[in-house]
Amino acid sequence: MQRDALIDALRGAALFGILVVNIQSFVWGLSGPSLGVLDESSSTADVATLFLTALLFEYKFYPIFCFCFGYGFAIQTRRWIAHGADVRARFTRRMNFMLFMGVVHGVFIWFGDILARYAIAGYILRRHIRKGPRALLRVTKFWLGVVVVTGAVMAILVGMGTVDPAESATQSEIARMDSEHSFSIYTESGYIDATIQRVKDFLLVTSTYVLVLPQVMLFFLFGALVAQLSLLRFPARYRLFWWRVFWLGLVVGLPINIAYAALHVSIASDPWMPTSVWQVLLSTFAPAMSLTYVAAAALLHSSACGKALIALLAPAGRVALTLYIGESVSMMLLLNGFGFGLGATFAQFELFVTAVAVFALLLAAAHLMRRLDIPAPLEGIWRRYTYAAVTQEKNT
Repeated sequence: MQRDALIDALRGAALFGILVVNIQSFVWGLSGPSLGVLDESSSTADVATLFLTALLFEYKFYPIFCFCFGYGFAIQTRRWIAHGADVRARFTRRMNFMLFMGVVHGVFIWFGDILARYAIAGYILRRHIRKGPRALLRVTKFWLGVVVVTGAVMAILVGMGTVDPAESATQSEIARMDSEHSFSIYTESGYIDATIQRVKDFLLVTSTYVLVLPQVMLFFLFGALVAQLSLLRFPARYRLFWWRVFWLGLVVGLPINIAYAALHVSIASDPWMPTSVWQVLLSTFAPAMSLTYVAAAALLHSSACGKALIALLAPAGRVALTLYIGESVSMMLLLNGFGFGLGATFAQFELFVTAVAVFALLLAAAHLMRRLDIPAPLEGIWRRYTYAAVTQEKNT
């Protein structure tokens, strides 16, 4: 089966971007600040790292991962349909394995797992397997409306929940104590204590997934629509389309993300204050800049720079599941108390360097696996489980 190197490269880039953001949660847990704390000990490099992470990475790369998921879903189901396979049954088995891996990952390695939550969205996406581009476009527009409405409703609810200064200070103190307790468990305690906290965080983050589901579905469907229209298979034919997407994402997304990054720096000195209306609105629409990244990849794919980046990142995208779990295992062992415990002392800049180093090593491993033709372990198991029923039918 011939793979799309550009999509693999986008998936590989998403793995790196997601790691840069999520590395903080291995230290602080769910109750802590998403990008860490700034205090008197923070260096200029820490402040710059936080600002650039909020500006360029947070809420920008998980949508690309969703886009690639939807794209792959459309390509795979098209092939299954062409071969007369039971597409719904195969896709369900694929999502079942993803859900299982997500639960194992979330409970035993990292609470912020996306596999289980993507599997839940995948069950919804399953309804659109046989829909053509026009129908997919209508559904995509519907979920775009849901994203806008959800963001507006959340902002209204946050605004209505504004409390008086005394009560706000009390809530802030409670949040700070919870965060510091979580920080202590993850960076100083043994595996059992960390796992108990991890399970609590995993259940909480999964229970609130409904708030993020519209964004996930929107990018899932956008990826499927792009695949059906072959907009990335032959990007040179659709340069005008991709230039429009590029400028749309940049004009809408860049101002929003500059404001979002500035807001994150300003609240990092007191990150346990109640969520503000601006924080909700900016985080809702920050993923718009993901469109610029995807469009830039489409526009640059045939250039020397684009070909070099694709060649560099595509091997990671080919083994995305194995590398995703590998990233989490590496972070757990490096940062948590039962491992090397580096999270107890590393600030934003050191954590960013750690993320870069870990991804570089895993990327090198992916290149080596491809050169030696070594199959990725988790992808192999996933594939065998997906096609197990087909094998059984042939043997009967």
